[in-house]
Amino acid sequence: MKNPFELFGLEPNFLLNEPELSQKLRNMLQAVHPDRFASGSDQEQLAAMQKTTQINDAYGILKSPVRRAQALLQLKTGVDGTGEVTVKDPMFLMQQLELREELEILSDKKDMNGLLAFAEEIESMEKKQIANINDFFQQEDENHALDSDKILTEIYKLQFLRKTLIDIEAAEEKILG
Repeated sequence: MKNPFELFGLEPNFLLNEPELSQKLRNMLQAVHPDRFASGSDQEQLAAMQKTTQINDAYGILKSPVRRAQALLQLKTGVDGTGEVTVKDPMFLMQQLELREELEILSDKKDMNGLLAFAEEIESMEKKQIANINDFFQQEDENHALDSDKILTEIYKLQFLRKTLIDIEAAEEKILG
């Protein structure tokens, strides 16, 4: 796949202007929408559908902080950030266990207010994690290369928080029936 930052005409940065990204998506999709090529040849229609898929895939990467960080790490260091990472931070691992336990308790109690407050806590942690990752990417300059191992660990931590938020939503939906 083509570099998603390049495809959208963006500088490769971790933090993006999301409204600008959404507007670029709309403009790009309008230009290649398959309906615009309905009277075109089969080859033109296929090319339009392929371009639409490519744009949507790139947007999915840029929209997700985890996938965007992985793509940026790959672009800047050549390191594939999509594989499993072994986190050697015992405090983080303990925190993971405690958060999973808290989610299980709230879910078992069907405590919707508790789940909402827990979701806010995780969202706050996610914002801090996004800031941490951005800080790591900002450390690159002519005298300092990116520390891909540290960035991989931070991406994994963000991935965990995202998964926890998804699990909170699932618990809320289960309670609401």
